[in-house]
Amino acid sequence: MAPKRRTPAVILLVEDSPADQELVRRAMEKVTIPKELRIVEDGEEALAYLFRRGKYKPPASLPKPDLLLLDLNLPRVNGYQVLEEIRADSKLRPMPVLVLTTSAQEKEILRSYELCL
Repeated sequence: MAPKRRTPAVILLVEDSPADQELVRRAMEKVTIPKELRIVEDGEEALAYLFRRGKYKPPASLPKPDLLLLDLNLPRVNGYQVLEEIRADSKLRPMPVLVLTTSAQEKEILRSYELCL
């Protein structure tokens, strides 16, 4: 039996669509485990959060995400670039990433799988 978690799981959602953010927020309300959903709107902001840059520099206010929900089609820095930087960093590499996309293109899906491994 797994030990009970004492602190909420931190889930970082990287999504630029307010409608999709709300959809995830509502889905998370139905999940009964303790969690804290944090939202950033593009890949550049996600990397700033994950690497504690700019306004995300004070680490006390930033728990490391236990799970990353990542849209691939993001402005400024896309989801593939975020994945590449995460996987290149030894501290972030083990973080689970769930890729969100509406793409049905096999090439895009395969590329995201490769970057998640």
